[in-house]
Amino acid sequence: PQCRTFLGACDPRRNMRVLKLWLGTWGTLHLLAFAFPAPFDNQMRVLTEVGSMIRAAENAANPQVLQLDATEPARPKIPGRFSAPMKFTTFDTGYNQTGNGFFAQDKDQQAMRVETMRPSVGLGDLLINATDLVVQNKSYVMTGGEHPICRVLPFFGQQRFTDFFSWASNPQLSAYRGQRLVAGRPCTIWALRLKGSHISLCSEGNNPVELNVTLPRNNSGGDVYNFTYHFGTLSTGSHEVPEYLFQKHQICDSVAPACENGRGVAPVPLDAYIFHPGMSHADYNIEDQNVADLPGDALFICTMRLYQEGRLDHNYTLISRYSLEVSPAFGQYAACNGYPNTKPPGPHCFGGDDRLVGREGSFSAGDGEGRCVRENHVGFWYGLPKKGRCPAGEAPGKDAWSSGCTWSLKKRVKTIRQDCLLKDQDYLKYCKADVLEKKGFTRSIKALEAAFASEDPSMGGCADIGGPNTDERLAAVIV
Repeated sequence: PQCRTFLGACDPRRNMRVLKLWLGTWGTLHLLAFAFPAPFDNQMRVLTEVGSMIRAAENAANPQVLQLDATEPARPKIPGRFSAPMKFTTFDTGYNQTGNGFFAQDKDQQAMRVETMRPSVGLGDLLINATDLVVQNKSYVMTGGEHPICRVLPFFGQQRFTDFFSWASNPQLSAYRGQRLVAGRPCTIWALRLKGSHISLCSEGNNPVELNVTLPRNNSGGDVYNFTYHFGTLSTGSHEVPEYLFQKHQICDSVAPACENGRGVAPVPLDAYIFHPGMSHADYNIEDQNVADLPGDALFICTMRLYQEGRLDHNYTLISRYSLEVSPAFGQYAACNGYPNTKPPGPHCFGGDDRLVGREGSFSAGDGEGRCVRENHVGFWYGLPKKGRCPAGEAPGKDAWSSGCTWSLKKRVKTIRQDCLLKDQDYLKYCKADVLEKKGFTRSIKALEAAFASEDPSMGGCADIGGPNTDERLAAVIV
């Protein structure tokens, strides 16, 4: 199948024309795709949990015939195959976002497609786009604009298609909750019969108008996730809903190749930062972990601590800076999660190359996730696969793109406590100012830089608390 989204085929001129129609006067547009190291795709995670709740309601349904109020309107029968533009509001990333999107499903094929485009926190005109596709028991996320990247998602709960709408036609699963207006459209509210759930559908006849979902806090005290989809005019049937919407793209069969502009090139230095636990020496091991340059880690720390405080963060308490050498023949970025002492233990990486150093612009910024560009204004995130690490004393060669090791650790430069940055230096003050200004994270980047540049608190510095020596596989500790 061709590379297509609800904007049409992957032709930049056509896409920009349609974007202007969709987004009105939002100013200059910079397309980027959605990714975050942990978890990689919150949207797919939330969709999966919604499916689990609907299946739980089906399993818990009372087989006895219900006594229905004779005044209740007829229950909706949403078409099994339809597509529609939509406007959405979501909290699936930890902060409120609104934007335009597209929804399609085919019940018979057990396939669902959700495309969203949303502004990024603190970055003004940067837009986040992502396409999530579920086909039977497989899930895929496509990002990267005109040079898309695809990842197969191996976890986030039980992966399988669930019809988000058919429950509303079943009296044992749906309860009538009255009428309301949604964007001037009168519709009837139906709520899913499941204790502790907040899933409702507002329908106009057999057409969905609004799907509203709030997921309760989990047992570990995680966040409440919620989203609302407002659907536009439906297209139905096989003639109006094209088949490519439900087909896995061929790019999902393999990872992206090594950047051509990095092939045959000597290794380059990388000043790398990582937010990590400090429970044992193993937590300093950066094999199969994600690191970032200075701007990239500033953005990560800000978004993690401003908006995702209640989520599993692997007990992050330290921030370390390392000096690396890496092959610039970058591969597809892998999202890595977990440490040996976390539950579940890690690390586990998915969605990227298992030998090449993975790279993407922060939040997957840019065409092709910004993997091969020289620079950007939002920084970069990197994946350091264990299989690509060079033996001690060795460095990547010019042919690292095709074989051999791809990155080497020179030394640990400095490690600071999270509390020094966040509390003593009041880091979130800079994050909040940058978010409100919506022109980037300039203040936050400078504050993080100052914390590592000095140990003098009056200059914004933080003390080096020490850590394992250059070869993390040794037990020696620098104090």
